[in-house]
Amino acid sequence: MSVYVIGCGGVGSWLVPALAKLIDVENLWLMDGDRLEPKNLDRQLFSNTDVGKYKSEALGRKYGLKYINTFYGLGTLEHSPTDWLLCACDNHAARISVLRACDMFGCRTIIGANELNSSEAYYYQQEWMGTAYDPRVMYPEMLTDLTGDPMRTEGCTGEAQAQNRQLSSANFMAAALMQHLLVLWKIEVLKLDPAIIPSLPHQLSATLSRVGYRLINQSTDYERIT
Repeated sequence: MSVYVIGCGGVGSWLVPALAKLIDVENLWLMDGDRLEPKNLDRQLFSNTDVGKYKSEALGRKYGLKYINTFYGLGTLEHSPTDWLLCACDNHAARISVLRACDMFGCRTIIGANELNSSEAYYYQQEWMGTAYDPRVMYPEMLTDLTGDPMRTEGCTGEAQAQNRQLSSANFMAAALMQHLLVLWKIEVLKLDPAIIPSLPHQLSATLSRVGYRLINQSTDYERIT
């Protein structure tokens, strides 16, 4: 079993420190082909001395984790059904690659995303392909939007960051929501009565004023705590 953090920038840099305490470091991998730029420092968890380094390597060396300095695409890695792919990328192309890898290998994913002051995270497993719980069904624009695709440009941060301004607080919140879903679906679900699983949340969201969740058996409606 391996846990891969795919994307080590805005969301990933906040997610990795917590995961390093939650997951056996021998099973945790970091993956990103982007290098840190000075403009990233206002919202990503790095220091000035990391500028110019691969983000995955900078975090890997800091927390004693294994890293791969390349972008993720379908076919980049082979996975086992016990693997978890934590997608913290800022573009739909990478998210689609992760979802397709889950469909191919039977592994599971949690995808995090955010805008200026809102964040969300959602869980996906192979059995949900094509259903209302499939992110590609929830967000059909994922299939055609190639904005910020690192496989087609010289990097992922420039274009995506310019078009989608973010605050460090929103990055942090997306990472927290991802971690919450990981604990729920990877650890706590094993302790639950199987009859309870259909009522678990598969998506979490947060804004400056509201926190919400989407349940498996109520996928068309949001329940919100205000």
